[in-house]
Amino acid sequence: MGYTVQKATLNDCLKLSRKMRESDKQEIWSSGRFTPIEGLVEGLKSSGKHSYALLLNGEVVGLFGVSPSKNNMGVVWVMGSDKMTSNKKEFYKISKEYLNIFLSEYSMVFNYVDKRNSSSGSWLEKLGFEMAFTDPNFGVDKIPFNLYIKERKHV
Repeated sequence: MGYTVQKATLNDCLKLSRKMRESDKQEIWSSGRFTPIEGLVEGLKSSGKHSYALLLNGEVVGLFGVSPSKNNMGVVWVMGSDKMTSNKKEFYKISKEYLNIFLSEYSMVFNYVDKRNSSSGSWLEKLGFEMAFTDPNFGVDKIPFNLYIKERKHV
């Protein structure tokens, strides 16, 4: 069956909050003292029409979206379970597809990623994001987070 994407719901937030991967829990706690359910609901609310649930064989394994920021920029985000990247090739294809959708609406997308979360940073770089700089005192815990950005390509 594989991956499917649908509009995210509060029920999806509840399901994923119970099995969120440790790196995501750590990141949202260090940045803003969000519990898994709080972080997921905040993402859902802030993204509006661009909040999605990623299902693998019918099971919610991730939530992602883009939230509006200032100056036609969007904040991309993703939180998932350990199963979210089970099929890296298919996960990459879906990530690229939705990144292109987000970049059709925003001139630039970005996200701050906990420096300890090297797998997320590597994934963003594979998708064409650039690591712009490291903020050594980010969030509530005042720890290093890397800023990743991707601009829309103009033809």
